[in-house]
Order: sequence, then structure tokens, then C-alpha cells
Amino acid sequence: MTSSLAQADRLGQLFREIVFVLGGVFAVRGTDDETIRQVAQGLERVYRRARTRTAAAASPPAARGARHPAIEALLQLADHEETDQ
Repeated sequence: MTSSLAQADRLGQLFREIVFVLGGVFAVRGTDDETIRQVAQGLERVYRRARTRTAAAASPPAARGARHPAIEALLQLADHEETDQ
């Protein structure tokens, strides 16, 4: 398996795990249908961009509005992981 295929496979596995986590949270918390649809649409856009992004692609634009501290911590984790590679 080539490096790009291995990376795509890891991306797919990570995406599935994230979807399972969110699905579990939504089920337990009784999240409304519109929220679930908006999250799913956002995740789909992110996934499609990640699948087509080249190594030289620019960073995505900063999100608008205030972020929840837990979301900010996850973003910092991702930024830290990218700089370690």
C-alpha cells in the first residue's frame, strides 16, 4: 500500500470513529434533528476537503465566533500534532 493510500485509510478510520462518538453523544443527549443534520453537513465538508487536500494546501480559515473551551482544546491538540510531524 502506498503512503497516500495508507493515509487515506487512516483518515477514513478516524472519520468513522468521530462519527460513532458523535452519534453516541447525540443518542444519549437526545439532540434535535436539525443540530444533527448541521453537524453531519459540516463533517462531510471537512472530510471531503481532507480527502482532496494537497500537502501544500493552506490552512482552513479561522472559525467565526467564540469557541467552546473543549473544542478549543481539541483544536490545540490537532495543531500540536501537526507541528510534531
